[in-house]
Amino acid sequence: MRNFFNISKGLGTNVHQLSFILLMVCCKPVVAQVVQTDSAKIYKVWKDKNGENKLTVNVNALCNPAKPPFDGHKTKIKAVLKNKNFVQEIVFDDKDYQMEMILFRENDMWFSEHGGTKAVFIPFFYCGNADNDVKASFIIFYGNKKYLYHLKFYCDDAGNCTLREPNLGPKLKDLPNEIKDNLMRKLKADFSRASKFGS
Repeated sequence: MRNFFNISKGLGTNVHQLSFILLMVCCKPVVAQVVQTDSAKIYKVWKDKNGENKLTVNVNALCNPAKPPFDGHKTKIKAVLKNKNFVQEIVFDDKDYQMEMILFRENDMWFSEHGGTKAVFIPFFYCGNADNDVKASFIIFYGNKKYLYHLKFYCDDAGNCTLREPNLGPKLKDLPNEIKDNLMRKLKADFSRASKFGS
């Protein structure tokens, strides 16, 4: 009987220890996973008839098409152009950030010169497109004017993309003809593959 009591006592101790360990594990506070989002800050400097131009582009919650998440983070892009004659600023604070995040690559930017003044084109795209309809956005600075356009494209399953803007003329009506022509040439030459949009 004494041996039985000792065995029961030993088992009771082990059960209490095991219960204590399980209680500690189960009651450990849950810590939410912190998602680190990237940002980008780009500087460009050039000279034209307005003197020295300084461009800064900031992107918050920049997405990487090869690495989730593609949505859910507050995302915006801010571009500021400064020279001795004026300061221009465009901020696009994406209202659909829960469905998409901004994809921005410095190498996609381009310049064109017209009458001694350089125009700068700043395209950006979006991660999170789940179908064949994609969009690209363009910030344009030219002289003391600023523009922001969102253009729709269709990319088929083979990765071939076409511009799908039936009212493109009215949409770009404020652009000077020389800038509009440059944009249209670039759209036809460089925006025909899904890889350009990060798809």
